[in-house]
This record gives sequence, structure tokens and C-alpha cells, in this order.
Amino acid sequence: MGFLTPSLLFLGAAVAVPLILHLFQRHQGPRVVFPALRYLRRAEREHARRIKLRQWLLMALRMAALVLLALAAARPFVRQGGGSHEPTAVAIVLDNSLSSGLVDGDRRVLDELKRRALEVLAMAGPDDRFWLIRAATPWEAAVPGDAASTAERVRATEPVAAAADLAAALARARTLLAAGAEGRATEIHLLSDLQATSIVGALEAPPDAPPVIVWAPRSTPPPNAGIASVQVGGGLAPRAGERSTVDVALAGSRAADTLTVRLALEGRLSGAATAEGSGVASLPFPARTEGIVTGWVELEPDALRGDDRRYFAVRVQPPPAVALTEPVAFVQEALDVLTEAGRVRRTDPGAAEVLLAPGAAGIGRIRPGQTLVILAPTSSLELAAANNRLAQLGVPWRFGQPRTGGEARFEAVAGDDLSRSLEEVRVREYFPLEPVGAVAAGSASSGTMAAADSVLLRLRDGSPWAVRGDHPAGGRYVILASALTLEATSLPTSAAMLPLLDRMIGPWASTESGMTEAEPGTVLALHPRARRIERPDGNTDAVEGGARYRVPALPGIYRVMGDAGLIEAFAVNPPVSESDLTRLEPRRLAAALPGWTLRLADDADSWARHVFQRRLGREIWRPLLILALALLLVEALVASAGRLGERRAPVGQPGDGRPIPGNDPVIRGAAGAPAAAREPVPSSARSAAS
Repeated sequence: MGFLTPSLLFLGAAVAVPLILHLFQRHQGPRVVFPALRYLRRAEREHARRIKLRQWLLMALRMAALVLLALAAARPFVRQGGGSHEPTAVAIVLDNSLSSGLVDGDRRVLDELKRRALEVLAMAGPDDRFWLIRAATPWEAAVPGDAASTAERVRATEPVAAAADLAAALARARTLLAAGAEGRATEIHLLSDLQATSIVGALEAPPDAPPVIVWAPRSTPPPNAGIASVQVGGGLAPRAGERSTVDVALAGSRAADTLTVRLALEGRLSGAATAEGSGVASLPFPARTEGIVTGWVELEPDALRGDDRRYFAVRVQPPPAVALTEPVAFVQEALDVLTEAGRVRRTDPGAAEVLLAPGAAGIGRIRPGQTLVILAPTSSLELAAANNRLAQLGVPWRFGQPRTGGEARFEAVAGDDLSRSLEEVRVREYFPLEPVGAVAAGSASSGTMAAADSVLLRLRDGSPWAVRGDHPAGGRYVILASALTLEATSLPTSAAMLPLLDRMIGPWASTESGMTEAEPGTVLALHPRARRIERPDGNTDAVEGGARYRVPALPGIYRVMGDAGLIEAFAVNPPVSESDLTRLEPRRLAAALPGWTLRLADDADSWARHVFQRRLGREIWRPLLILALALLLVEALVASAGRLGERRAPVGQPGDGRPIPGNDPVIRGAAGAPAAAREPVPSSARSAAS
């Protein structure tokens, strides 16, 4: 036998109330004048004996009722048939997100979560079935198993560089139990630090949702600082031999602290800087040769170490060879500036990697793999010729009739430096870019363009102004809806001219994948020449070129290798949201999970009481409550019978030796000595005395 809520047994202390009232109760009876004291004393003893017996009985009934009520409140249970539980199916949702690696005291939060899970598995029986769902790695298979095999998986669980989606994990747990419980009782055990960002929106419980027993730490998380992002060269790939900068954005709750940020390139310390806890630190990026450069930025370690280092991989590009098919004054001047800065190399159209073609002039003699940057024609008279050249090349776009007579603005893109510099630019004339062929079919059928094409810049009315795609000759094209002249736009005289041109002939025109960072769990399309992937833990994954690869949740640099060596590299980092350690309050948790039966436990004792309630046996509080109510009914009957007996005694009359209301009667013996009677004199005693 046991109790589900033993803390309520303290209510049994109320049994002292009837005992105290009984011990301190005093019956002060009246005094009467009566000569035959021996008859009075005998009647008094007989009457007092009945009163004491009734009082003891009332006290015993009241104390017994209070004890039964306290026992019923504590919810006692008895084990059935000598067994310890009924067969139960349990889905254990274990939060192994990055925030579970927080060191709280002398141990990690995840270690405490694992301890609670192992306690559950230690209580399991041979007929129980378990599923372990790691909330931060939902792509892992959750297979049913017994307590021993599940315990091994629990012990092997470690924090990963990913965020947990607890709502999705609960929905998955409910589905697994509905399909695999096979008549067993069902429960979901949610063990998490209940990070506020781990539940987004609300998850309403389905009709068959099992109860959810939740365990979360009670302590308040300490202040934390982490690295939110790393950007090399302001978002543009650095050129070979050119110095650049590394901008590091910080996040977390240590906004008032001054933090030291260190930069490491290829495993060697390269520089350091300081910044406020929620600011940005800029570090110098030294000149590098062409190729892939990897590194990391780190802070001094704190209680959550997983967000104190962020990895990056960047491809240092050689200056592209650029040619202009027809002279355009402002474009020529901008190219001269970029050439002096080492961003581009000027060459002739036949040897150029990037060919700038105003009005699509000169694109009929391009070589395979060459990139085209096609500027809109300067006059509507050139429109038909430009569209004819695009059609001959197989580009699925055409220029529409020019729009003039007003000023258009560019649509803002959050977090894009180029978009901010384009805010003040006016577009006075543009030729709407109209999709044709496969692009138009994709737009009509699905509301989007073909996968190979994308819109790079839009005007505020939604019209595409810059688009990119791959042309049939094996290269890439970029098309602008306006000519880069003062008649068409204010771009040539704005601060956005050089960044726009640099991006057009750089990242936009590049045929490289540009893959430098990937989130855990995403699926990537590998390079056609990929043969293996070297992971940051030293292991190697054999892959096939062009295959799909799911990114593991291990932070670090992943190197894609081919037969001839390194092809590309990408960095895996935890989400920025994991740096926010704010925890969900119970009311917010209940609001995020409407309809779910939640039982919250925040210490080891309450956790042991809450889990496996159906496994512990049959509760017996209902019979105890009924018995307590029956005793209270008997107590009421006994008490009312005693009061009724006292009312039946005749009221005293003057001259018969009984008390007269309003007087202070005393009993006088034969010698005139007073005698006290603690109870009213029974009528039988008065008759005998007379």
C-alpha cells in the first residue's frame, strides 16, 4: 500500500481538535437546595456516567472521521495481486537540444533529465514497452524496445547543435503510442529544460491524447552570452590577396558585459577584439590566396559552452575576368574602380568569365560556361532586337514594354546591406521582366518560378527587377530590368552602384554552389564530384556525387572531398535561439498545449509519484471517503439524541428544590452546609427524596 499524495497526510493532525475540546470542556451545573444528599449523589453518578460515555463516543467518531478524510485526501492505493504494475506503453521525450548542455551547479541539465528517465526505466516490468524520442534530432528513428535497450539509448544521449520542437515531439509520441500500445496503458514522459523557444504556437490535444508527465529543473538559468552570426566581408566573398573583415554579432542575456572575441583561421589564432554582450565585434581578415578558408570565432566559456564558438567556411575567389560588349559610361567608370581595388580583371569578351551585355548585345558569340549580365536596352527601339537575342540563346525571359512617367523604389530586404543602400535609389524607367516557356508554366501552375530561376531584386509593386538563372550554353545569366543610365535610374550616381555591380559580377554571376553554412537536419544536394565527407569528429561518410546528404547535429566544419581533393566545405552551427535560456512558466506551457492532461513535477519525489499512476494499483480513497461520511452521520445522530434527552427533563418550579431561573440557587444540607451539584437533578432522584 502507498499514497499518491502523501504530503496531504498532515491533515490528520486535525484529530487533535476534538481531543483538546474534550479535555478542556467544563460542565458548570446549577446549585439547588436539597436535604437528601445521598440520593442526589447517587443520581449524579449515574447521570455523569452516561454523559461521559456519550462524550467519549462523540470524540472517537469525530477523530475517526478526520483520520479517514486525511487518508482519502492522500489518495492511498493497494497493489493488485502481488504485482507492481500493469503493462504500460511509454513514450519518453528527452530534450537533447543545445540548451540542455547548460551546466547547472556541478552537472549538466541533460544529466538530470537522463537520471529521471533512467528512474522510470528501473521501475519497468517485462511487459512494458518504451519509445525514446530525442526532441532535437527528430529525424532519428524511434523504435519500440524494452527497458534495458531504452536505458542504453538514454545513457548515450548527448546535447547536439540543434533546437528542440517539443510540440512536434509530443505529436509524434502520441502517434507512436496510438499505433503501438496494443492495449497497454499509455503515458508520455516529457523531460526538458522547457526553454521558451522550444514551443512555438499552440498544439491542441487530440481526443485520444495520453497524459503527459513533465519534469523540468526548478533553478533559474544563469546569464548567458553566445555568438549569433559571423559574416566575412560584409556578405561578399573576399577576393584573393585582398584584406577584409569578420563581423561577429553577439546574443544572449549578458548585454552589459564586455566580452573578448577571438578569431581563428585554419586552427590558428588570428586576432581578437572586444564588444558589448549584445553588440557587434569587427576583426581583421588577412589577405588569403584563392581557395576555401575555414575557421571559428569564440568567446570565453560560460555555463552554456555550446554557443560560445561559431564556425564558418568561406571561399576566397580570384578576381573575375570581366568584359563589356558595348560601352556604357557609368558602367565603365565603375569597372575601373573595381579593377583598381582588385575586385575584377578587365579583359576582352572572348576571354571574359563575366560578360556585361547592354541590351543583350554580343551574347550570340559567348563560349560555354560564360556568365552573362544583361542590362535592359536604353531605348524601346532596341526592345525587339534584345528579346530576339534572348530567345535565340534560350533564356526564358523577355523585356516587356517600358514603364515611364513616375519613380519606382526597390523593395527592402531585411538584413541585406545592398538593399539598405538601394533605399534612396529612384527607378524612372524599366522594362518589366516577363517569364516565357518553362518559367511561365511554373509560375502559372504553382505560383512560383522554375527551381533554376530566382528573383534577386524586386520593386515595391512586386515587379522583378533582377533575375538569375542558367542558360543552355552551360553558364549563368543575370538580367536587369533597367539600363544603368541617368535617364533610367539614379543608380549610376548613388552609393549603391559599386556594391550592385560587384555583386552582379561576383556572387550573383558565380556558378559555384556558395554553400558555406548549413543547419542541423537539413538535406543538401552534394557536388556531382563528391565522394566522401570528412566530419569534424574525425569520421568519414562515404557519399555519391549529386546525392542527398542529411546534415548531422554535430557542430564544426564538414569538408566535401572528391577524387582530386577538397571540393567545398560548410559549417554547422546551433540556432541562435538556443542562446536564450528563458524558461516556460507552467501557465504558458498549459496555454501552449490546450486540452492535454499535464502533470508537472520539479523534484525527484514528485516525479516518482506522478509517473506510472495506473501501474501502481487500485486507489481506495473512495471507500474511505464514504466511511468518513457515514461516521459523521452517526456522530450527528448521537449528538442530537443526547440533546433531546436533556430537553425532556422538566423545567424547575419554585418550592420543589429545583433551580429557579434568574436566581443563584445553592444546595443546603440538613446542617445548612452548601453542597454542589454539577448536573441538573434527575426527576427520579427528587421523587425518591420526597
